[in-house]
Amino acid sequence: MASESFADRLERSTKVSGPIVAERFFESDGRAKAVRVRIRRPRRDPKTRDHWCSFEVSGLGEARGFKVWGVDSLQALQLAIRAAGELLREEGRGLTWCGDSALGFPKAYPSFLSPTAQSRIERQIDREVEREQRPSRKRRQA
Repeated sequence: MASESFADRLERSTKVSGPIVAERFFESDGRAKAVRVRIRRPRRDPKTRDHWCSFEVSGLGEARGFKVWGVDSLQALQLAIRAAGELLREEGRGLTWCGDSALGFPKAYPSFLSPTAQSRIERQIDREVEREQRPSRKRRQA
């Protein structure tokens, strides 16, 4: 049995609406603007009072729309950005943005981790950032 893709776990949205609040184009095989992500303004569901945010991906086969939910508009927007990044990391082999193969999307760790685990991960990230900022021995000798 094949494992479920990230896109399969997202809610599809056949009717994306609302103003575009963010858009990014990606390069593929040397072609600029080969793939595009558009993120729409979060909207409030009048029944649940939760918010949803839709985003579209085009240029990876058929254009597709997705909807993600959050408890407020900021969380819905954050989750849409995160979902778009994860989807492109999985499906967009060979894509770059401004020469960056990470596509300019921050990598996030799961929110269900314990405070101890989150603290451990954050300390490790801080150590790696500090290590990268230090001039290497080769650069200092040059």
